[in-house]
Amino acid sequence: MQNTQLNDTYSNVHFTDEQYAQLAALTKEWNTKCAGDYESTFVGGVAHAYCDSGIMTDGLSAADVAMLSKYFTGETIYSAEVSIDELEALVARMEDDEWGTDLFKFVAAVESVLTEEQRKDMDSLEAAMSYCWECCE
Repeated sequence: MQNTQLNDTYSNVHFTDEQYAQLAALTKEWNTKCAGDYESTFVGGVAHAYCDSGIMTDGLSAADVAMLSKYFTGETIYSAEVSIDELEALVARMEDDEWGTDLFKFVAAVESVLTEEQRKDMDSLEAAMSYCWECCE
């Protein structure tokens, strides 16, 4: 069954009731285990980064910032000169261990809810993030 719980911005994107339930559950799970750095909730920050500002550092968790701050200044972390994925790679090399931000782990979890066809369309990911944002309120 198709559900139409998204706002008009994403009128071309359709999720099933099961997908909506999975997205709501992910929102609750990640907001429970991660404190946000930018927004009052972690998921709100990630959604803001994807749907509104386009600034990936808005989606960092407090734990992400603490880890990045071990090696970089705030100016480096929050500047546009070095991307979050580049910082992750540098930290992983310095820690000699695989590490990824909560930001990208959450995005991967949301993407896992989408169908293969939906993953090809950036609007689907934004729509999913937008719905998660609404679940925060």
